Amino acid sequence: MMYYRRKILLAVVEAFGGRLKRTDFQKLLFLFCQYTGQNFYDFFPYKYGGFSFLSYQDKSRLVSQGLLGRDEDFEFIADVSFVEQLKSKDQVALKTFVAETNGLRGNPLIRKTYLEFPVYACQSTILSEILSDDEITSLQPWWQRDTSPCLFTIGYEGKSIDAYLNQLIANNVKALVDVRKNPLSMKYGFSKTRLRNYIESVGLQYYHLPELGIPSSLRRDLNSSDAYRDLFEYYRTKILPDQLESLEDVKTLLSKHTRIALTCFEKDHHCCHRNQVTEYLKKNAGFSTRVSHL
Repeated sequence: MMYYRRKILLAVVEAFGGRLKRTDFQKLLFLFCQYTGQNFYDFFPYKYGGFSFLSYQDKSRLVSQGLLGRDEDFEFIADVSFVEQLKSKDQVALKTFVAETNGLRGNPLIRKTYLEFPVYACQSTILSEILSDDEITSLQPWWQRDTSPCLFTIGYEGKSIDAYLNQLIANNVKALVDVRKNPLSMKYGFSKTRLRNYIESVGLQYYHLPELGIPSSLRRDLNSSDAYRDLFEYYRTKILPDQLESLEDVKTLLSKHTRIALTCFEKDHHCCHRNQVTEYLKKNAGFSTRVSHL
């Protein structure tokens, strides 16, 4: 069974003639997702605008399956149509999209994405090549970010790596502090090495404080609110008091970077120990920084 998003990827390449340069592919996939209002893929602001790391991971998978060519472009080599495998409404949407954008490639295509979705151009390294000075000035309000001190927390449960990065960038987070004891994940992009690489590629700093994590042996059988309550009571009273140095590290990083985010897995911060860390810090008489759970 193939993920539907991969069928979308293949169908986009197929519908645009079977071969697209890398940047053209990213922009067309981005626009198609925006126009349809469906997050087949999520995107974040990157060097040339909206970008998806997951789409490149999927490309590697589809190359290994013999559905895309092995060179750096996106080349459709499947012997069956994937446009025909889409839901009927998506087939119609793709046909309309191709008719509207089929002549756009290169800088004109990038320009279209910048002007129509300017928030995704905030990290662009080629703005002056694509837009006029007046256009860049007119888009500046889209790129304004809060710079006041804030301690965020964020979980990656239910998020793609692209949506996760987009949320960090949108909130002007400058450093990510991983508070997992064992920073491994079956979810693409969230094991330590790859996460660090992705975080640093978008200009953020990555730190790992495993001392603030919860041992795996204590996380078993968390199948009720009572189990979570007991775990966090133990963490709050037995583990955190012995980790004053790591808690000081959090405050030092906050002072250095102004806006940092503690990260772990759980979507709901009430079900994650990162919330206990912030609550512990808030009880410190010298701690007055705003806390926000993303």
